[in-house]
Amino acid sequence: MMRMRSISASALRPIKLNYNFYDLNDFINSNELKYSYCQYGAYLDNLNHILKDYKEFEDASLKDLLTNLDSMPDEIALKVKINASNALNYEYFFNNLSSEKTFAKGKILKEINNSFSSFDNFKKEFEKIALNSNSDWIFLALNSQNKLYLTTSKEVSSPVIYKDKIILCLNLDKEIYSNREQIIHNFLNYVDWNIANKNYNSK
Repeated sequence: MMRMRSISASALRPIKLNYNFYDLNDFINSNELKYSYCQYGAYLDNLNHILKDYKEFEDASLKDLLTNLDSMPDEIALKVKINASNALNYEYFFNNLSSEKTFAKGKILKEINNSFSSFDNFKKEFEKIALNSNSDWIFLALNSQNKLYLTTSKEVSSPVIYKDKIILCLNLDKEIYSNREQIIHNFLNYVDWNIANKNYNSK
């Protein structure tokens, strides 16, 4: 049985950012990024509303919810999956961004080189999949065999559902971003690789 904390109407809230939207204006238009952050908050609000009458899921984290969908009542399982997936994806997306230049190093760089032959090959593959995808999300994830892989939300709403780790992800929503191709091309230059390393090493 899943052990969870209490969820109130205000329990699930967006994470606080360590940068301003304007700090990333060279990467993503600040108004578009702000709108994306509002979308993130809306998914959390939806979850709070969906779960408010289900005390058996008190105090669940987003990961708790996504890794225990089988224990959800049928009437809310799909709604929880959609909203929790998008909310958690957004959380990783915003956490992964940095207005200061960082570099892939340590374990994450080693594993990228092992999985994709080189960082340049990884970047090419990332951009190729993202540009050719009609999905809202692309992920670099780590499976239970400690193998890095790229996937999109067309294949899985969020890798966390299968208890894989999200190392980093990019929101690709065509309805939000006016310069999607340029965002894809520049994304890895705005990744906080310290956070990516932390995600890789997390339990």
